[in-house]
Amino acid sequence: MWDDLASIDARFHYAGERSRYLAFPLGGIGSGGFSISGSGRLIDWSLRNRPALQSYNGYSHFAIKAEKDGELVDARVLNGPYDLNPAGAPGMRKMFDGFGHGANRQTLVGVPHFRNVEFYGRFPTADLVFSDDRFPGGVRLTAFSPFIPHEDRDSSMPVAMLEFEIVNTSPDALTYTLAGTLGNYGANSGRNSFRQAHGVSAMHLTSDDPELKETERGDLTIATDAELVEHTDYHFRGQWFDDLAVYWKEFARPGPLPTRHYDKPRTKHMYFQPEHTTLGAKITVPAGERRTVRFVISWNFPKGDVYWAHRPKPDGIIPDRETPAWTNYYSTQWADSLATATDALSRWDELKRRTLAFRDGLFGSTLPAEVKDAASATLALLRTATVIRLEGGELWAWEGQHTADGSCEGSCTHVWNYQQALAHLFPAIERTLRETEFTYNMLPSGGLTFRQKLPLGNGFDIIGPCADGHFGAIIKTFRDWKLSGDTEWLKRYWPQVKRAIEYAWSEANPDRWDPGQTGILSGRQHQTLDMELFGPNSWLGSMYVAALLATSEMAAVVGDDELAATTARMGKAGAEYIDRELFNGRWFVQKIDLSDKSVLTPFDEGRAAGVLADSFMDVYWSDEFGEIKYQMGEGCISDQILGQWHAEVAGIGQFLDKGRIETALRSVHANNFRPTLADHFNPCRNYAFEDEGGLLIATYPEGIRQPMVAAPYAEEVWTGIEYMSASHMIMHGLVAEGLDIVRAARDRHDGAARNPWNDIECGSYYARSMSAWQLVNAFSGLEADFVAGRLSFAPKLRGDYRLFWSAGTAFGTLTRTGTEISIALLGGSLQPDTKIIVDGRTIAAPAPVATPEFQ
Repeated sequence: MWDDLASIDARFHYAGERSRYLAFPLGGIGSGGFSISGSGRLIDWSLRNRPALQSYNGYSHFAIKAEKDGELVDARVLNGPYDLNPAGAPGMRKMFDGFGHGANRQTLVGVPHFRNVEFYGRFPTADLVFSDDRFPGGVRLTAFSPFIPHEDRDSSMPVAMLEFEIVNTSPDALTYTLAGTLGNYGANSGRNSFRQAHGVSAMHLTSDDPELKETERGDLTIATDAELVEHTDYHFRGQWFDDLAVYWKEFARPGPLPTRHYDKPRTKHMYFQPEHTTLGAKITVPAGERRTVRFVISWNFPKGDVYWAHRPKPDGIIPDRETPAWTNYYSTQWADSLATATDALSRWDELKRRTLAFRDGLFGSTLPAEVKDAASATLALLRTATVIRLEGGELWAWEGQHTADGSCEGSCTHVWNYQQALAHLFPAIERTLRETEFTYNMLPSGGLTFRQKLPLGNGFDIIGPCADGHFGAIIKTFRDWKLSGDTEWLKRYWPQVKRAIEYAWSEANPDRWDPGQTGILSGRQHQTLDMELFGPNSWLGSMYVAALLATSEMAAVVGDDELAATTARMGKAGAEYIDRELFNGRWFVQKIDLSDKSVLTPFDEGRAAGVLADSFMDVYWSDEFGEIKYQMGEGCISDQILGQWHAEVAGIGQFLDKGRIETALRSVHANNFRPTLADHFNPCRNYAFEDEGGLLIATYPEGIRQPMVAAPYAEEVWTGIEYMSASHMIMHGLVAEGLDIVRAARDRHDGAARNPWNDIECGSYYARSMSAWQLVNAFSGLEADFVAGRLSFAPKLRGDYRLFWSAGTAFGTLTRTGTEISIALLGGSLQPDTKIIVDGRTIAAPAPVATPEFQ
């Protein structure tokens, strides 16, 4: 019935068991949103400035009915079969929902629905096809929110755009009513108003509750540009299940929807159900033909509550105190949800075309399907409550999400270090992370704390700088400068960059990273495994070297020749040390004598250790085993040359021996990648297990001493590290090895076991997973240096190919057909004098953007 869907790769077609765990996020970057499940249900309503996973907005849904000659033919909710635990699932009240209370009523499993739903997910769009032999026709839903590289305003719209195509498969003309029901989310006493203007019909939902705090106030809209519209302003007011019972009786009968309106607020509902409204579009479809109806759902909750502001640590109890607020960026761009809905409908064709240009450019490439999957699916977290855009457009983020609150606040640098998506797709947003970090996270000593407080400028986090995040800030400043070509931006933040690198050898640095300015990182090094390493190691040491080399080039450009020379010397010395002293012939290691307690003595200052409550020495020294705890030692770790990866991504280049880099990457694949984890021992968190494959954080092959108490999480599998390691392998020509890792990760996220659009680590929608975007760059060999006016490619595919790229202020494709190589723009623009180089050969610059010929 829909030929374009039939040609989609099977990996992106979810049906049967593979649709069980789907949740496809809709919304703007930093706006929050909701998701569509594999059965078409509207779930995870995270609109009110905090996560609300496994939640419902009352019984919000879409439904359709068909009529002929004034008689009802059939009526169904646009949902598929029930896909949760039949014994009960999360709901509104413990006494009436949850395990032991039966299938969740909010899913409308007790209302006639479709037998079959097929789900085609290609971020940023989802297509759902509903079919049932009892219903006279087929329905296709195409759901999306604007997602257009380098267009950060439109990509931050708090809106879900829902296009329904109805096919009449009966022998007679039928009249269909497609209706959206929306709960007035979080408002017990709602005010639902019907509005019509400029060809848009809408139900605008606000609150009548005078006691709501400013941070709880907001509005929602459901709107359509259909010509013939019906509306029920309010569902019947009652208790128990009265509203749903009356609604379905009124919908599933011939004739128009009743126009029910109440002028007074209602009393409290016993199930905490919000007030509901229904907006219907009526359309006649001749036999064998099809028609389209468009709806949008939008929201606007301007103020967010910094509800975690006064807790003492990320997992601490939130005290009952008045808290500050932030203002959402989107609320400064659209006055309310009605304005957003009107804007989205008026510009529908433009927003859809540009969103599909991105989708089809990526999915139409010759990249392996698992790479398209990883790179696109992990972008979905930008639409969730993991990220916030503040009033000035600045990004602030969690690491991920718990069910009802954020997981580990503060744009945590050692997690966000890994993601490469924003830098290449929305670089203006990425630069705000540097700007706020250097403005608000820098201690008087020059150290960069790695968690950012809200409101911005509201003090520092209690844990000081972490080595990986601190040096990552310097490396990423270099990357963002090269991607933007904006040297004035670099000069603006140069004083902070200089202070940050000098902190490494400053007397004010209590961790004593490199007091002798040797280029060799030592001392105490806090890092992303939530503990500290001691002594030289290639993992964090390579981050230091990359930061030194980046500083050298930046210093030369701003005229600080002395620092340029110093950091160049130190970077060279540090790289030589790693090559010479930390390479064991197979991989790079940490150099430490685990039995030497004196390594710890300089840092025993009588305070708690990191995130733990115990004293420093009690945490890191084991009298029982006579060794230092929580170290990597001689193990083979997947992150062992993380700084080298960052350097190559940023354009700093290779500083370690090329042969040793490739040997180490081969060793990571040989030792840490497990096609099956059936016999793997893991006492930690189980993100991959049993017959699933995965890349372990650390291994200790035969003959290698394993610490009795190794670093936390060493036995775990993290997709953010998997994608990083795989991309580094591909960058060095180890394509088969990299694809092994990516394929295993994506096979775990196939819909039957996990949600494809939710890579978990310490919570859902975890930011580290956006390292997956570097897989796209790895295959194209992209290197963008807009300071030099150069966009270079060194593709890893031979023969004919079509690759996707995004950098600077443009995105497009690179195509080879026979001996002809060409580059095309799908969006944005390049400076006219940009030199395009492919495999060392200059090719013609692309023509300006035309309307892409995508279906």
